[in-house]
Amino acid sequence: MKAYVSACPIGLFAVDEEGKIVAFKLFPKEAEQAAEKMKQFELGGLDDVGGLVRDLRGRGFEAVTSQPNKCSEFLQANMRNLAKEKGFAENDTEFNRFLGAFGAAQTKVRISVKEKRDKLIMQSVSALNDLDKILNTMSERLREWYGLHYPEYRITDHEKFAENIAKYGSREKFEKFGRSMGMTLRDEDVQLLQEYATQLKQLYDLKKKMDKYLGKIVPEEMPNTTALLGHLLAARLLAHAGGLERLAKMPSSTVQLLGAEKALFRALKEMRNQRGRGPPTGDAKVPRFGILFTHPDISGSPNEQRGKIARLLSAKVTIAARMDFYGKEDHGAELLADYKKKLAEAK
Repeated sequence: MKAYVSACPIGLFAVDEEGKIVAFKLFPKEAEQAAEKMKQFELGGLDDVGGLVRDLRGRGFEAVTSQPNKCSEFLQANMRNLAKEKGFAENDTEFNRFLGAFGAAQTKVRISVKEKRDKLIMQSVSALNDLDKILNTMSERLREWYGLHYPEYRITDHEKFAENIAKYGSREKFEKFGRSMGMTLRDEDVQLLQEYATQLKQLYDLKKKMDKYLGKIVPEEMPNTTALLGHLLAARLLAHAGGLERLAKMPSSTVQLLGAEKALFRALKEMRNQRGRGPPTGDAKVPRFGILFTHPDISGSPNEQRGKIARLLSAKVTIAARMDFYGKEDHGAELLADYKKKLAEAK
């Protein structure tokens, strides 16, 4: 029987093919140590994995450590409950505090000293992506939690929502408050909500600082690519490529599909299976673009024009990446002007 091994902020776990935990080892409860353990796991250098795998094999399991797998999906869905069941956290409040501290610690770990600036960018944007996930989780928790007290509150901005709760606490202190069907809270309930909201607001502030940081270092390392894509999309493309050198050596067709590898491999597999059995099914449709789709020129265009624009943009990005890697001279304005000219002709 197979056992799937993966890790999450609270520890290393293995589940069998039925989704049952067959082995686990918790990380330290100190957030910085847990973040370091998680970093070692992501880089393939966590010693605990070897010990867990040997234990599983001794019990007759075939250990699967490739990522992602069934265990990583299981942990994503059940981490909060596991933290309480396995004694990592006594309750949701303690776990939420750890999660917030872990996010900040993981950010520091990911942007530790690197020899190459492009590697620094890759780690920084990955940390920003991690922070986005944590913010979504914690914001949703705060929405549900505070909804018990003030279900009528209309949330249009989660950051502002957290800021207001941290500032006002009780619903009676909100502007234009009238009546509510929500439950009444005690002082200690409100205090805890305010503390949670304060930590959440601090994470939103950290996200702004990280975005500002990337806005400074990405143009320094990739001026031409940034001119075409903006600093965030340029950083994410760099991370998907695995480095500036690799991005510079890629053909434009590969650049166009960065981020859509799974869909591409699935389509190619389906096409191979369909050979000799008539035309490919709809599932075999090869993707036209990966993360470049988030560029407004592609996502904001009619569907029939997106493929043409993606090819045009990826060709320019390939030239820009090579300029950035081999020269570092800033010709971004020229590249952007030429791209815009050809874009107008293509439409």
